[in-house]
Amino acid sequence: MVYNRNIQRMGVLKMIILIYGIGLAVGCSGSSDDRSPKPSDDDNPIGETDSTQTVDPPENVDSTATKEATVFTVIGDVPYDAGERAGLEALIETHNTKAKSDFVVHVGDIKPGAAPCDETVYDDISGLLETFEIPTFIVLGDNEYNDCDNPEDAFALWNKYFLKFHEKWQFEPTVLYQEERPENFAWVQNGILFMGLNLVGGVVHDQAEWDGRLADNADWVEKQFEAQIGNVEAAVLFWHANVTEVDPEKYQLFTERFRTAAATFEKPVLYIQGDAHFWFDDKPWPEQNILRVQIESGAHAVQVTVDPQGEEPFVFDREFLD
Repeated sequence: MVYNRNIQRMGVLKMIILIYGIGLAVGCSGSSDDRSPKPSDDDNPIGETDSTQTVDPPENVDSTATKEATVFTVIGDVPYDAGERAGLEALIETHNTKAKSDFVVHVGDIKPGAAPCDETVYDDISGLLETFEIPTFIVLGDNEYNDCDNPEDAFALWNKYFLKFHEKWQFEPTVLYQEERPENFAWVQNGILFMGLNLVGGVVHDQAEWDGRLADNADWVEKQFEAQIGNVEAAVLFWHANVTEVDPEKYQLFTERFRTAAATFEKPVLYIQGDAHFWFDDKPWPEQNILRVQIESGAHAVQVTVDPQGEEPFVFDREFLD
């Protein structure tokens, strides 16, 4: 607003007009500030932002959602031997003292594929992961499930020791589970949609079972994207298998539907996998909103920061525990 420095030289009438004009301008300015900045979806409970959404029940609400970044840790393909177990134990101790993460996710493979799928292994690694001081999630790897001599028995053991594993800690967001496949989970935190899937590699023992599992995974992704499209600003998915370089045709039933759902979602989508043991990140498909990260195996961890308002929505720090 520009004020006339010669206002004292004006006549009474001009001064009245000027003061009246200033009053109008100030009034308009105050009204504009009341409307700007426009409230984002994160400023309101998710259940109130889009009353037309009916895919998910009302409990999938993150009433504390804000624009603050979400920070978490990912590990996977560990431990494969006694040395890696000791390394993981040391990593957890350091993580408990240095990390700023909100939660941890293990993306599968808690043992080498050739080792027996004995209950003692599931019991041991479950107890070790419980020493994290923050909520920890885990998705299935093929080494402790599909590659076992009896996958059904191995799956029962995994469910006994790892299903809904995060419930061993206090975790504020409501976590939903797929009715048909409760090892698949989802929640919303700080305006970010997180999902875990039973998507593993290995041999196809039963084509009908394999295809049914892929279809369930695709259903879960589509349902969550559809339900939360108006409530979140990005999505992060966790699974184990490398679905693009290792026999990609085996996963086509899932990947085609996932790509279509992500394209419709339009917002940034990150999926984090294990399986091949070395680090890389890329965009494996034409859908440029999908970023893929494969994490390093062994006693290594990556800290991921998700901030859709930042220059890069996903930032990775592999040296945060050094």
